[in-house]
Amino acid sequence: MTDPIVQRGIAHAEAMATLDRVCAEPTVIHLVSAYRRFDELAAAIPHAALKMACLSTFTAEPLTPAIRLASLRAGIRTDIWTAPFGQVVPTLIDADKGLGRFAPDVVLVAARLADVVPDLYDGLLNNEAPTAQKVADYLDQLSAGIAAFRQRSQATLLIQDFERPCFLVAGLNETDSAGSQIDIWQSANRRLQDVATVSGNCYVMGYDALVAHHGSASWIDPRTELYGRIPIAAKHYWDYGQFVVRYLRPLAGKTRKVIILDADNTLWGGILGDDGIDGIKLGSDFPGSAFVRFQRRLLALQQRGIILCIASKNEPGSVENVVNSHPEMVLRPDHIACMRVSWSPKPDAVRDIAETLNLSPDSFVFIDDSPVECAMMRETLPEVMTIQLPDDPARYADVIASLEGFDQFTLSEEDKQRGAMYKAEADRKQLASAAVDLPSFYRGLKMRLSIGINDERFVARAAQMTQRTNQFNMHTIRCSEDDIRAQMRAADSEVLTLSLSDRFGDSGVVGLAVVEKSANRWLLHMLLMSCRVLGRTVESAFVAWISKRALDAGAVELRGVFVPTVKNAPFADFYHRCGFEPTTTDTDAVLWVLKLISADTTIPDWFDIEPAPST
Repeated sequence: MTDPIVQRGIAHAEAMATLDRVCAEPTVIHLVSAYRRFDELAAAIPHAALKMACLSTFTAEPLTPAIRLASLRAGIRTDIWTAPFGQVVPTLIDADKGLGRFAPDVVLVAARLADVVPDLYDGLLNNEAPTAQKVADYLDQLSAGIAAFRQRSQATLLIQDFERPCFLVAGLNETDSAGSQIDIWQSANRRLQDVATVSGNCYVMGYDALVAHHGSASWIDPRTELYGRIPIAAKHYWDYGQFVVRYLRPLAGKTRKVIILDADNTLWGGILGDDGIDGIKLGSDFPGSAFVRFQRRLLALQQRGIILCIASKNEPGSVENVVNSHPEMVLRPDHIACMRVSWSPKPDAVRDIAETLNLSPDSFVFIDDSPVECAMMRETLPEVMTIQLPDDPARYADVIASLEGFDQFTLSEEDKQRGAMYKAEADRKQLASAAVDLPSFYRGLKMRLSIGINDERFVARAAQMTQRTNQFNMHTIRCSEDDIRAQMRAADSEVLTLSLSDRFGDSGVVGLAVVEKSANRWLLHMLLMSCRVLGRTVESAFVAWISKRALDAGAVELRGVFVPTVKNAPFADFYHRCGFEPTTTDTDAVLWVLKLISADTTIPDWFDIEPAPST
């Protein structure tokens, strides 16, 4: 009998292969065929769940299969409710009916100015009513609709920006001067951004850039636009689905963090063992220039917080020598968080990197030129996104531009320093292996904790942690920045942010707790910690500090609820290790209670704690 775990792995690999085939050749026939198997595919692919409402000025139902299949490929099961086309503002205002009953997590507002103010796109700027005024009036209505919706719901709003008019009636004389088509279009998009800012938890989507990338002549099918109010050509349904999913990933916590790179014929041309360091292709002349450009794109990702690692089958020390000393290398040792060079199978190297970085492989992207290595990775570690490079190295840079899953709505300072932080963590583990005992190791780290109380400087980072932290997280509640601010400002709650630094560097904000306070009892509404700092007793010191604060405030109990998820097993016994006792248990959650009178609230002496600011 086949092992159930193996069976699940096979089913997962087959389901992903089906979706990969749709991605490679997204014809309507392939989309419909795969969509008929949607429930079967969803049963085989571990996923998060999102409810999305779609409000559009055009017929959006034909796009639903592409959005749902592209979502599932990203590990998200998206259930979609679609409002009648052309009813964007009325649906937002009357949210107690269909939209209110559906209770979406996210609302997609797919409004096209070409549908609501066609004069702008036909160049009729001075009709009976000036076109600029029509645009302003529509944006006033949309703003009012969003404001009315916000009174009822805090769901995330995603609003498409408006595509550039392609028929410019002034021809070569068209400018962006006041009153021109381009000026009105640009002003409309600026106003849209203002509306999103005022609304909160609202993001403007780059629909214009999507249309421009594919070309407006290709993107729009004029026949289906005029006949069925379906402007997007069928050949681009999948492109639109992937566009929407790009914004859903961070909401569902399905972003990726790590790129693991092959070396030979990936970071440079040629085989290092055969050609030697002086013979590999890397430099200003083609094909070496293609690999330089590829590395530059990777460096740009590293600078915005994506972690770069290398897994290469080579003699130990040889790849390190190239990274250290080749004059044309763009990526240097400081850019590589972890490197595994040996003759072992690459899935083993990936597992080792995951253990070293304390990250789950489902946050990894593996890039290699070898179809054999890519096939082995897909079959052995299907949760890793595996990318096989094309034959032509001139196209490598485009692969980086098309990578999915790295987007975030905000970019914090911690994000920008993430690569350096994880490299430092690998160095810490190397130090730990040489330490005589753990307390000596911890003291040698010279760790310094700083705990912020309702510190609004860290709102963006706190919200981001709720969206990205899955392993050490008591229940994986996702929060927007507005949610965090509301908790900071509530009289009966506190948002606590934990920052950590040590002799290797500053890790930034690595922990978050939200406590709800009453006279005798404090409740840990939220508790999570970046997995890169686990194993240094930071998490237990954080709870000890919170316990002491609750005790000093007169509370007799500190409570916390653990809700098991697919990924948060590392949290499962944490409350027990901190002295909590389980009091109620059901199939979904466990309530843990710490009696503060008898609790040990001592902070280990290997931490230096900065005094908390007064509140």
